[in-house]
Amino acid sequence: MRVPFLNIAADFAAVAADARARIDAVLDSQSFVLAEQTAALESWLAATCGAHAAVACSSGSDALYLAMLALDIGPGDAVAVPSFTFFASAGAIARAGAQPVFVDVEAPGFNSAAGQFREAISREFEPRSGELIHRRSAAVLKALLPVHLFGCPADMVGISAVAGSYGLAIVEDAAQAIGAATDAAVVGNWGRVACFSFYPTKNLGGAGDGGALTTNDEELARRLRRLRVHGVEGGVYEHAEVGINARMGELQAAVLNAKSGLLELWSRKRREIAAAYREGLAQLQDEGLLLLPPQREGEVQVYHQFTLRVPGRRDELQAALAVRGIDSRVFYPLPLHLQPCFAGLGYEEGQLPQAERAAAEVLSLPVYPSLNSDQVAYVCTSIAESLRP
Repeated sequence: MRVPFLNIAADFAAVAADARARIDAVLDSQSFVLAEQTAALESWLAATCGAHAAVACSSGSDALYLAMLALDIGPGDAVAVPSFTFFASAGAIARAGAQPVFVDVEAPGFNSAAGQFREAISREFEPRSGELIHRRSAAVLKALLPVHLFGCPADMVGISAVAGSYGLAIVEDAAQAIGAATDAAVVGNWGRVACFSFYPTKNLGGAGDGGALTTNDEELARRLRRLRVHGVEGGVYEHAEVGINARMGELQAAVLNAKSGLLELWSRKRREIAAAYREGLAQLQDEGLLLLPPQREGEVQVYHQFTLRVPGRRDELQAALAVRGIDSRVFYPLPLHLQPCFAGLGYEEGQLPQAERAAAEVLSLPVYPSLNSDQVAYVCTSIAESLRP
């Protein structure tokens, strides 16, 4: 049996007629940027997140960068960010001229919780004149950037308490977690601003790059809209500030609008597949051969990835699954504090042990709406046969 890691063609097939009709309407209108489709997408996303406003943009990476610009985070500032995440989470901070300060992750989960942010602040900063000053660089801590990794909501109640105690902004990286929630709030409705990605492989994926931000601050939303068009406000060539070109194209928005109505159904199917994996692999966890992703009471995950920990045998298992026709992925093999481009920040191996452990153990299994029960059962059987003596 063949089990591919993704099947985005099936997602598109489910909405092909609607998507093509929307694309044709855009072509007929010849309005390709910031028109009706983008406005409809923004309205839908704001409602989905329960946020006051949504601002569509060119990518999830640009969404994070726009958040830095809109919050006036730049040279001389620092932002605390998990080390175990996709590069863009920290790349946007560095791109803005600020310093990423890396935070370890909890175990066995993959997010940073309140305790990890507090520990990083205590380790890396000292209070001085009402500010938190980075001991090595003298940068001032301005924000926390929690990541809802793999579609699992981060501990936003606890993280919000940490941010509030120090007067820090929160920027949510929700690139992998659209539709996720806890019993306290929906992802994308915490802090000052949240950032989403619509890359083709995301739970809601476009036909190329795309992103968005949500916020409950109307003035911040206004500034984000201005920053995504080179800082233009008022006349076409009147630039209130220096922004970037980060607009979303109407063709991208058209595809996303066609898919958006199925997001809730697709998320439910992902949770059903995750439940089947949990049932099929529970005995292997009991035997100590792997660790299933944790799930807390009151949270709704959307399983952008279903990620196991396989202590000591991750690469062996991945190779064995490949022989059986099962595709899997490692997200992410090298934590950010050990990336070559951040070598100058002074981090050393062993400094963030849980992030390093996660990078050595994680293996993501196929999880997408069109995955069928026979394929899930085959994956579970193959893992058991590969790991047991």
